[in-house]
Amino acid sequence: MILATTEPWPDLENCLAVLTPQIRALGCELLVGDGHGEALDPERVAASPWLSWIRRPGASVFDLRAEAAGLARGEIVALTEDHCVVAPDWCAQILEAFRLHPDASAVAGEVLNGSPEHLMDWANYLHSFGSSLPPYDDPERWYRTPPAANVAFRRSVLPNQAPEPGWLELELSPRLFQEKRFGMHGGMRVTHVQSYGFWLMLRMHFDNGRSTTGLRHAHFSRDRLPWSLYRSTVRGFSKATEYRRVIRQSLPLVFLLSCAHSLGALAGAVAGPGGSPARLR
Repeated sequence: MILATTEPWPDLENCLAVLTPQIRALGCELLVGDGHGEALDPERVAASPWLSWIRRPGASVFDLRAEAAGLARGEIVALTEDHCVVAPDWCAQILEAFRLHPDASAVAGEVLNGSPEHLMDWANYLHSFGSSLPPYDDPERWYRTPPAANVAFRRSVLPNQAPEPGWLELELSPRLFQEKRFGMHGGMRVTHVQSYGFWLMLRMHFDNGRSTTGLRHAHFSRDRLPWSLYRSTVRGFSKATEYRRVIRQSLPLVFLLSCAHSLGALAGAVAGPGGSPARLR
């Protein structure tokens, strides 16, 4: 299990409170990539033989996930994010997902919105995770690469050493998804909790666009234009009828975030990732 963060303790406390009993029960290992330097309580680390603390102050979440992937020893390597709260049976459901999809090289599940109070938070969630809304058993909605907030890989598809930063999220996952080697399992759930306010959210989506384009050394293409991003985003949650009202109210902000992401993608294609990866969570 890999968890990357750039925030100090106790930012990880809620996430670890749910993860720790599962890791102990199943005999898993947890690798925490710490880009802050003080993301964990040293006493907790000392008392947890199953926890490895990778301290790299200044490193991005892409750097941290890559290094942790090179150190992981388990046959299954799972990812989530520091601001996500996994379900109480998340680890067990990952094993169940691979049992149900024995030929899959990776599995993914639902990502729920844990910040429903403000429309900008809904827009942020929908822009990144709209295709992970329940119901998750509709194959027509599985058109977008599953996000790193809720995925797990077989160790056999990972290299024996640390890959390049961004390779897991921007190269491996899209390739496995395009090759139909992902298994989708609705019982594998996490809740995404993120609320930064209007302007900081725009900056975050700019940084996301610049990182995902710059780290891949990709050219700026038509699918990165604001309207293309917006249209592909809306397509993912078009059948989530339970959330129709809040989706409709959030659409102008979703388009605004698409514009910010598109501008960041242009900057990444022209000038590389810059400092954007280090600012992402």
